[in-house]
Amino acid sequence: MTLTPPDEAMLAEARRELPPDRALPGHLVEQKPDGFRAVLFARTGMVMLQFRRSADLVPASPETAAAASALGEDLVLDGELVVPRAGRLHFGELQHRARQLS
Repeated sequence: MTLTPPDEAMLAEARRELPPDRALPGHLVEQKPDGFRAVLFARTGMVMLQFRRSADLVPASPETAAAASALGEDLVLDGELVVPRAGRLHFGELQHRARQLS
């Protein structure tokens, strides 16, 4: 299977309580950190970090693009883009980086 950008990210789903383990066999449930949902596409010579509105976030997160390039693998990752600072997640810094793309 080949995935090429743009593609839609999986969105988090709000729930009042976690489903029982037997309700989702083979699935993992995790807490959503305070960040931007993004899909990373990486292959030789190309990295794209896309979020919900299909904008390329590589300029806002060059360290993520560099890490993906350094892996030397073709891959697609769907996850949450966060900015750690002093042991915590800093959503304001993430927003600041994204605003610079406009």
